[in-house]
Formats: sequence, structure tokens, C-alpha cells
Amino acid sequence: MTPETVFSIVNSIAFFSWVYLIAAARWTPALFRIVRFAVPILFALVYIAAMILAEPNEEGGFQTLAQVTALFTQPWVVVAGWLHYLAFDFFVGCWILEKAKREEIRHGWIVIPMILTFLFGPVGLLLFLVLLGVINKRRSAQTA
Repeated sequence: MTPETVFSIVNSIAFFSWVYLIAAARWTPALFRIVRFAVPILFALVYIAAMILAEPNEEGGFQTLAQVTALFTQPWVVVAGWLHYLAFDFFVGCWILEKAKREEIRHGWIVIPMILTFLFGPVGLLLFLVLLGVINKRRSAQTA
């Protein structure tokens, strides 16, 4: 399989997993208990394979921006880096869903933070945390 093929497959899996997460996971708890771990585990396994298939790059490293940029000149490393984002963003999306359910936040309120987490990772998490803070502050004010 080529890096391009793997990239396309994991993108499709990520997209449909997020559609499920946003549209149905709240109402299918048994399936959610499986999907919330299965998707990141699958991405982690493909990540490991991509890193094994990546060619060594003497100029790459983590000390400078130039070294990190050099790392991402290898297609398999790019696939691995993309999988890193996909796995962690999905894991955060699952946490948002669980936290919202525990806090009894209506699902409509978390759709935008979830979409933003899928598309822009930390931006969606930040929006959810702000929303959570506002809701908790309102609840505290109502009980005081």
C-alpha cells in the first residue's frame, strides 16, 4: 500500500467516525464504548506501521523548526503525523461527548465544539471548555 492510499483510507475512517460521534454516539452507548477506543487504537497501529516504513532522515529532529520540517519530507512520516492528529482529536471528541453527557449539557450545544475539534483540534476543545465554564458558572449562580 502506498502512503497516499493509507492517507485516503484513514481520512475516510476519521470522517465517518466523526459523523457517528456527532450524530449518533450519544444514543448508542454500547457501540460508543467500542468505537471510542477502537478508532484511536487502529490509528495508533497504522501510525506504528507508517513510522516503520519511513526512511531515515539524518537532517530530521525535534530541536529546531528546520529539523522538524525535514522530518516531514518523508511521505510515511507525513501520514504518521496526520494519524497523530486524527487519533488525538478523535479521543478529545469522545471526551467532550462523555463530559457533556455527565454534565447534562444538551447535545445541540456541543455540535459546534465537536465540529471544530474535528477540523481545528485545540480550537474546538477551547470552545467546549469555555462553554463548560459558562454553564457551570450559571449553575453555581442558580444554586446560590
